[in-house]
Amino acid sequence: MSKEQITVKGYVTAVPRGTDPRQARVAIVQDDVEYRIIPRGAGVDLDDEVSVPVEVTGLLEVHDEVSYLLVRGYAVLEDDSWLEE
Repeated sequence: MSKEQITVKGYVTAVPRGTDPRQARVAIVQDDVEYRIIPRGAGVDLDDEVSVPVEVTGLLEVHDEVSYLLVRGYAVLEDDSWLEE
């Protein structure tokens, strides 16, 4: 299992409770890809940021075609102008 450092921008969305084997409670969606947030480290704080635009940096892991992100850091974005890029 390889881990790749990536940065994603998107809105924090809730993951239905009990449906994720790695206990992810939130995800970030960018370009129709859902990155489920592993609830450790800085990723725990994202539980309180549902519907907020963020830029997240972390380690990407893919298990059974599901993308997981171990968050190393994040920033709340003041606006959504990045959507137009």
